[in-house]
Amino acid sequence: MVDSFMAAVAREIPAYANLDARQLDEVRSIIVWTLRRVLELWAVNGSLEADDLRMFRGVGSVRARDARPLAAVLRAYRVAALAFFERIGDGFADGLSAGDIAALARVWLTVLDQSAEAIFDGYESTGRILSEDRERSLRGLLTDLLLGRQSHPGTLRARLRELDAQLPASFDLVVAAPAAPVPQAGPAGPSPAEAAAAVAGAAAAASAGRIAGQAADRELTSIHTTLDGIGVALVKAVDREALGRLMAGHESTGALLTGVTAATAPRDYRLAAHGVRHAPSLVRAERRVLDRGDLEVVALVTGHPDADPARVTDSVLGRLAQDDETLRTLDAVLYSDGAAGAAARLHVHPQTVRYRMRRLATVTGRDPRTPWNRFAFRTAILARARP
Repeated sequence: MVDSFMAAVAREIPAYANLDARQLDEVRSIIVWTLRRVLELWAVNGSLEADDLRMFRGVGSVRARDARPLAAVLRAYRVAALAFFERIGDGFADGLSAGDIAALARVWLTVLDQSAEAIFDGYESTGRILSEDRERSLRGLLTDLLLGRQSHPGTLRARLRELDAQLPASFDLVVAAPAAPVPQAGPAGPSPAEAAAAVAGAAAAASAGRIAGQAADRELTSIHTTLDGIGVALVKAVDREALGRLMAGHESTGALLTGVTAATAPRDYRLAAHGVRHAPSLVRAERRVLDRGDLEVVALVTGHPDADPARVTDSVLGRLAQDDETLRTLDAVLYSDGAAGAAARLHVHPQTVRYRMRRLATVTGRDPRTPWNRFAFRTAILARARP
């Protein structure tokens, strides 16, 4: 009878068709135990006891740990019940009364109901614990990546295998901090660290929901944590406009670095954390979300150890860093305070200057008429002229 149950479960439920020998032995032992209990309860018209329910709860817990689908686990019991009734009907119907069959149906339905509830409870409870443990482990991984403690590729691959996860080839790094000092935590509101963590978590959740269907099964779409009062999120792809609205809604200043990898994450994090902490009011007045160019400029003018003039030029000017004509025009505009004066210096028509500046704004995403962008452009040009 047990063999027929095993065959029916494997035939009807794909998740059970490819179990290894150890798993099959485990399934067989559970079927034997369940069958004996059903027969015992049928004989006395009884019901499951507390020890039985603890056993089924344990089954749910184990199934959560080996990641077998809950729906498949619960269906296996229904398939076994149907196979049992068929065997009873084929071999013993003549010796059973209508009352016997009714009692058997009552026992099986009761067992299915109570066992399903216990299995579900064990599965969900263990699943929550595993999820919390995995989330904690992923946050630890993010912290180690950002602090440069996960620098060896082989060690990182092994750690990701343990977590059954993989990093995107490149990802976006979001850093958030309160825009201004916040009073100490109390009944009135959250602490700065809590506010930053909330923003990072919201950014991660929003982006993960948007791209969930585009990511590979094991690929991480988001992780977030808090480091030294700064909220940090690793996200597969961030919607910059949505992030700007989120920062404005939380009255926070943030940074977004794209194209980050495990190798570049430590410097990128240091750059972003420094930038959101030390960006002057001139920046904050124009931008809720600082980009790589903003951060490189802030690092350079504040003397940060990671400052690099070449990176300033490349991140602010992009592909126009090598366009001498556009840069001469920009330089003239910055020092002439307008297209007309720049055109006179360059001996070209003012409309030519305006066209080149529109192209500059399109390529760099920076309007040269605003104070911070003018400063960023000046700094990039000076950095480009270094010896």
